[in-house]
Amino acid sequence: MEKKTVIVTGGNAGLGYQCAKSIAERDRNYHVVLACRSLSKGEVAAAVLTEETKNPNISTLRLDLASLSSVRDFCAEFSRAEMPLLHSVVCNAGISAGGVPGQPRTTDGVETIFGVNHLGHFLLTNLLLKHMKPGGRVVFVASDLHNPPRFFPVKVNYGTARSIAARSGPGMQQYCLSKLCNIYCCYEMSRLLSEQPDRQITVNAFNPGAMADTGFIKPAENVIVRFAVQAVGGLMGALIGKQSNSIESGSALAALVTEASYGATTGRYFDRGVEVASSALSYDLGNARDLWETSMELSGLKQEETIFASPGTQSGHRRSGCPQAG
Repeated sequence: MEKKTVIVTGGNAGLGYQCAKSIAERDRNYHVVLACRSLSKGEVAAAVLTEETKNPNISTLRLDLASLSSVRDFCAEFSRAEMPLLHSVVCNAGISAGGVPGQPRTTDGVETIFGVNHLGHFLLTNLLLKHMKPGGRVVFVASDLHNPPRFFPVKVNYGTARSIAARSGPGMQQYCLSKLCNIYCCYEMSRLLSEQPDRQITVNAFNPGAMADTGFIKPAENVIVRFAVQAVGGLMGALIGKQSNSIESGSALAALVTEASYGATTGRYFDRGVEVASSALSYDLGNARDLWETSMELSGLKQEETIFASPGTQSGHRRSGCPQAG
C-alpha cells in the first residue's frame, strides 16, 4: 500500500486516540497526524502510540479549533511538512455541553461549542480538501444527540446558523445543535463533491454512541458529580441501545477511513459502522445551505480558497427533502 496521511483532530485522548491507534496498527504506511490544542499532550500521546503500535509514522501538529487563525496556521504548516499525500481527515475533537469554563466565546466571537465542534472543522476541511488525493475521505464525528430521545429534556430546532453562533453560552441545547451542524456539513460537502466526480472524495458522519469511559462530559471538577454524570450517561446509553466505549467506537471510526468497503460510500450517517438514517431535520437542504454560506462568512473562508464553484454556478436547492433519508 502506498503511504497515506490521516489527520485526527483531538487524537491525543479518548475516541480520537483509539481511532488513531486503530489506523496506525492497521498498516505502517499510514502516517497519522494528531491535531491537538496542546502540543505537549499531543507529543506524549504520539510517543505512546508509536510504542503501542510499532508504527513510527505518528506525529503531532498544534490545532486550536477555537481560533480560526490557528486553523489556518495548522493548514499552512501541514502544507509545508514533508508528509505523504493526504488521504483522510477525521473531525473528532469537540467540547461537551459544559463548554469551556470562563470561555463562552471563541477568540473570533462565536459561541464556543458551535465554534469548536462545527466552525473550526468547517474551515479546516475546506482548506485541506485541495491537498487530498483522489479516493480521500472526510469523517465528521456527530452524535445521536443531534436527535435526542423523547424522554430527553432538550428538543432540537435549527433556526439559522447565525442565531446559533450568537447564543450567549454553552448548554445541552447548543451541544445537540452543534452535532446537527456536523451532519449538515457532512451532507452538504458530500453533495458539493458529487459535482466534482474526478476528485472521488467521500464524506460521512459517525455516531460513536454513549462512551462512559472517555471523561468527555465534565460538568465540574467535583469527582462525585463527574461520576454521577457518567453513570447517568451509561444508563441512558443502555436505555436507547447506544452504549459503547472508546475502544469499540474508535475501531469503528477508523474503519471508515481504512476499510475498502466504505471507499465509494458518501453522504451517509453511520452508527458505529452500521449505516442508519439521521433525523428528519438533518435532511433539510435549506438548513444545510444556510449553515454552509453562514459558515463561510463567519470563518472568513474565501471562495478561491475552496475547491468548490461559486454558489451562482451550483445547482438549485430545495428547502427540504433528500433522497438519502430513510
